[in-house]
Amino acid sequence: MAEWFEDWFASDQYLNVYKHRDESDAKKLLSLISKHIPISKESLILDAACGVGRYTNLLRKKGYKAFGFDLSMTLLKKAKQDLSKLTTNNIYFRADIRSVGLKKKFDLILNVFTSFGYFESDEENFSFIHKSVDYLKSEGYFVFDYFNKNHLLNNLVPISEKKIDNYYIKEKRRIEGKRVIKKIELEKDGQTNQF
Repeated sequence: MAEWFEDWFASDQYLNVYKHRDESDAKKLLSLISKHIPISKESLILDAACGVGRYTNLLRKKGYKAFGFDLSMTLLKKAKQDLSKLTTNNIYFRADIRSVGLKKKFDLILNVFTSFGYFESDEENFSFIHKSVDYLKSEGYFVFDYFNKNHLLNNLVPISEKKIDNYYIKEKRRIEGKRVIKKIELEKDGQTNQF
């Protein structure tokens, strides 16, 4: 049986909910990273849990040797589609972040846009971070993007609603123990899906 995140990230509705996370959003983070981390066009860059490849594709467009992996074939297909005009190289691959096996070493590994914390155990959640030491060159960098806990606790929006492309989207959030539990309801033409 598939875990909840496999169904969610494989769904077309995921792309609708996060449509606002576009290339301009990714450019801001990459600009911040490039101000603080010296990377050259020869640097090998890995985008872990890359989703639709916003960061990988932007880096490729700028001439960097970037690669990405994700568990979702739906998101990887979208990433490849968006990149197909740039290159024929196979820069995307499917892998579970808990057990990815890599032989290359990278100058920079990105783990951005909340791709952390979906698993039940801390051991699973931290497995890629612990293994990343094996995937980094001796002078390499690991960039981890995550929520600021105190800001989240003080500013959690319990319910938000929006309409995007004929979808009515309602997101409910609550903190349970040390976890944020988020329920997403998508309604279109009288049919509702929940994730």
